[in-house]
Amino acid sequence: MRLDFSVAVHSLLYLDENRPRKIASRELATSLQLNAVMIRNILSVLHKQGYIEGSVGKNGGYQLIRSLDEINVGELYDLTIPPTISYARFITGDSKGTKATDTTDISANISQTLTDLFTLADEDYRKFYHQFTMTDLKQDLHAHGYFRRLIND
Repeated sequence: MRLDFSVAVHSLLYLDENRPRKIASRELATSLQLNAVMIRNILSVLHKQGYIEGSVGKNGGYQLIRSLDEINVGELYDLTIPPTISYARFITGDSKGTKATDTTDISANISQTLTDLFTLADEDYRKFYHQFTMTDLKQDLHAHGYFRRLIND
């Protein structure tokens, strides 16, 4: 999985905790322990989608402009991890449809079979995330086990 989703979540929670102060990408990079360029790339996506506002320059920085309860975790996941993710790195066999190298049709068909399986699992994963808001993540951040209690009740 790419880090984009984690970067977006961490950034939004950090911006929320530091309202109304503008936060520089360097400060976020320190908190996330990642390169500031990567942070700015994700912040650009969040800015275009209306989650944050930002400005450059000496007094520049980023601010969260939506409340956490308005931000659906599933929508954020969909935004940062496209549903058309390629599963090629997880699949063995003949993905090009050329002649199978064994005496069965496993090599020729396993690619599509596993892609179907991974796609169905991904759809369920996304549905699960759509149950929550960023407020729920913040709740678990301050009281680990919140999600387990929520799901088990």
